[in-house]
Amino acid sequence: MPRQQSTGEKPNTVNPGKTSLNRRGVLKSAVAVGAALTGNQSLHADGRLGKLVKIGQRARSGQSALKQRAASDYARSLQAYGGRLANPIRDLFRTSQNPDSVHFSVVVIGSGYGASIAAARISQRLGDQYRMCILERGKEWVPGTFPDTFSAVSANASNVFAGPTKGQRARPLGVFNLMMNDEVNILSGNGLGGGSLINASIALRPNSKVFQQQRWPAALNNAEVLHPYYDRVASALSLSRTPFDQTPKVRIRRQAAEQISRQPVFFDRSNISVMYDYRYLDEEFRNSFGMIQRPCTLCGDCTNGCNVGAKNTLAMNYLPVAKHNGTEIYTQVEVNSIEKCAGYYRVHMTHIEERNGQVSRTPLQVNSELVVVGAGSPASAAILLDSQDEKLQFSPSLGRHWSGNGDAIGFVTGLPGGNNIGGFGAFQGQGKQVGPTVQTSLNFCDDEDFRKHLLIQDSSIPRGAKNLFSALLRDPELDHSMVMLGMGHDESAGRLVKKMGRWQIKWEGLKSSAYRQRVFRHFEKLAKAHGGRYKRLKAFGDNLVTVHPLGGCGMSDEPTEGAVNHLGQVFDYQQGGYLDAGTGELAVHRGLYVSDGSVIPTALGVNPYMTIGAISERIANHIVNNPEHSHLFSDSSFSGS
Repeated sequence: MPRQQSTGEKPNTVNPGKTSLNRRGVLKSAVAVGAALTGNQSLHADGRLGKLVKIGQRARSGQSALKQRAASDYARSLQAYGGRLANPIRDLFRTSQNPDSVHFSVVVIGSGYGASIAAARISQRLGDQYRMCILERGKEWVPGTFPDTFSAVSANASNVFAGPTKGQRARPLGVFNLMMNDEVNILSGNGLGGGSLINASIALRPNSKVFQQQRWPAALNNAEVLHPYYDRVASALSLSRTPFDQTPKVRIRRQAAEQISRQPVFFDRSNISVMYDYRYLDEEFRNSFGMIQRPCTLCGDCTNGCNVGAKNTLAMNYLPVAKHNGTEIYTQVEVNSIEKCAGYYRVHMTHIEERNGQVSRTPLQVNSELVVVGAGSPASAAILLDSQDEKLQFSPSLGRHWSGNGDAIGFVTGLPGGNNIGGFGAFQGQGKQVGPTVQTSLNFCDDEDFRKHLLIQDSSIPRGAKNLFSALLRDPELDHSMVMLGMGHDESAGRLVKKMGRWQIKWEGLKSSAYRQRVFRHFEKLAKAHGGRYKRLKAFGDNLVTVHPLGGCGMSDEPTEGAVNHLGQVFDYQQGGYLDAGTGELAVHRGLYVSDGSVIPTALGVNPYMTIGAISERIANHIVNNPEHSHLFSDSSFSGS
């Protein structure tokens, strides 16, 4: 892949501990930038002018050739559908006008990994005479339009994160879905493609012992059962391994790792679902799904949304498969509950419109023979909890055994310089190579008990958060700092509770848990190996933050211990759970499935989307081959990739 020309800049050797930029100086810097731009000569003496001008530039956005090309590529890829994946919402309103009709054969709720994979695979076998739709709460985000300044990021945070209205969903169409809780906060993607829009794209498989834990169903105790499904996901997402020492942060993390362990398994250049080069693209830059993409520019902005079109989000693979096979896709539709009727399910939802800062909501409903709930964790559990009545009885474990996958974040400060972890976005010539958000993983796995293993990954700070973290870390160029993202095996002891009309996660004792203290010790160890200091930011409070929420509708062999079975079928807990006389199996609500991260019954200890994807591929395979649904599906092999 062609590399960017060096800017010729020397590494910034300013001592980050003595810079005038600090938390209190954030507002002052804005005034200083204004003074600098009007020619205040006193700023030239110590080099502050250049720093402040750069800070001011990062606070502004605008069009660029890369953004315009990404948006054009997306529209050209979907030209047959008017340049977008989403259908006009009027079609859904028109469909819902006859309340007694069974409008769809299949409704898929959500568009994250679980939902999109289920939709793609079901669509490949669904008979041509049957209708199917995807219902997504967020909007369709076009590459080239993702927020890349702090003000734009803040404006696209769905929930208020401070003040008297903290936690309220004031901007329901923002791409950053925030859930504020007492002990752990959740950040997830909100839009067509779910978490794939803002994740770091790291593709890992967990330790095989994870599946042998008591909470997992026996059918999955042998990890090899999932291997063909993992392979299918890896193929669809065009995984690539980060090149050796490609960027400064990779080289510096490798050098720190060598101070701790020389074991080959300790340092891993991890696979990621990003188009590094041209290997998966044809002469027209189209991937195997017909979507035009471009190679990664190493800008470091993956978690703000890729404005280059290089990231293999679900809008670049599984969602186009569903679209090509006739699936109707509706965005800005939030599902509230599901009602069980005679022979079908009624899905109650709200269409959300946001204009000029005003949000309007319009209720509507559709009926479907088969429903796949894939709204993610903990949203899927919340939908089912709000649906429970005399006809829809669920396991008492619904909403329990929730996990944050052991997520934790820490920082290393006081490093010599040259780390270059600040993203520069889709602006050519605006920065040195940063690389995808995460490129390496350190596996702290010396303990015989795998539940004490810890994974720590590197990270970059995207352009939209660069000024904020420059201030918090006192490192104007983010050249003297490193990020540590931890994952491990928490106790999955979170539960959903309803407070003030909103579902929230409750987990007493999490903030003082032994697990959290173990993470801090490992962070300190790695910071020392880097030759810097461990810094724990409390600017946002003392809560843990997870980007990998799991559980709430956990799989199990026992309806008292889990909400779904190993195939994603929702247990029917009428009369305390019973055997179906026709099948001899534990009774399930026929035609009701869950397919997403909420079915994962424990922490995985690694980035979870590959496992969510593999399990969802397996659930979809069961759905299309289940004799109960045979009238809906053809026997022909899957079409598309």
